[in-house]
Amino acid sequence: MLVKIYRRILPLAFRQKMYDAFLGKVLEFFRNLPLLSAGLFYYIFGVFLPRNEKNRAYAFIGKHGVSSYPFPASLSYKHLRVEVDLDGESKLPYVLHQGKKLFFPEQFSREKVRTEYLRLLIEQDPESPHRYIPSYDELENRVLLDVGAAEGIFALDTIELVNSVFLFEYEEFWQEALRQTFKPWQEKVTIVRKFVSDRTENLNVSIDDFLAGKELERLFIKMDIEGAERKALQGARATLQSADDMYLAVCGYHRKGDPEYLTGFVEEYGFSHEFAPGYLVWNRRLSKAVIRCHKN
Repeated sequence: MLVKIYRRILPLAFRQKMYDAFLGKVLEFFRNLPLLSAGLFYYIFGVFLPRNEKNRAYAFIGKHGVSSYPFPASLSYKHLRVEVDLDGESKLPYVLHQGKKLFFPEQFSREKVRTEYLRLLIEQDPESPHRYIPSYDELENRVLLDVGAAEGIFALDTIELVNSVFLFEYEEFWQEALRQTFKPWQEKVTIVRKFVSDRTENLNVSIDDFLAGKELERLFIKMDIEGAERKALQGARATLQSADDMYLAVCGYHRKGDPEYLTGFVEEYGFSHEFAPGYLVWNRRLSKAVIRCHKN
């Protein structure tokens, strides 16, 4: 009732200003309070509790506060200086990543680019629970299917190692940024503006249909598609069945029950699997993140 009265009395623009100024932070604090309380408990009494990955993540939250990536190495990025420049030709903002230009959409402010880039660095830190693979050297001479490419940083990190790359990304605002980022390697990079699903129709394509007729060996498939990983794997049954040397890196935290479903699915096709070490915070709970799979 109070929420309805609040929304009826105060204009939307004013409510948004209040939210940005302080209300958003207050609400976020109370929403995270259960997780923070658990973290404080493990931080204070951790010496009496089992020392495992989950307890260490809770203790980190108790000491440093709630963050998406509660692991020690994430702290090293807190004050990292990130230079954002504007490309004179494309007019897109970019950062120099490992000596290569990583472009972002035109509508991204410099501060948003900095924030996003730091998040990406933390996400793919060697200690991160969201790291797709322990060593990029494992992609040498492979064909990369980057499903849910977004800005393409994973493909950019491995571009000199792989034989070819297929970037699956539907969102319009990423298209030009991807084209600019991979312009120096356009002979080995294909951008596929499709959603990856269990069938091929309209805006969707299945991996089996996409790879039909292509002589592709030594595949590495990365999937980070906001909960559509189940359908994407269902549309890759023939590919998984015929694989004799394939890696998968699949995000297994977007939907409830994903860890059990996804690991059971790949087991049916002879893949060994393990989760990347550590936990991330997703929907205000600790969760394992990336399932690393291999079939040989």
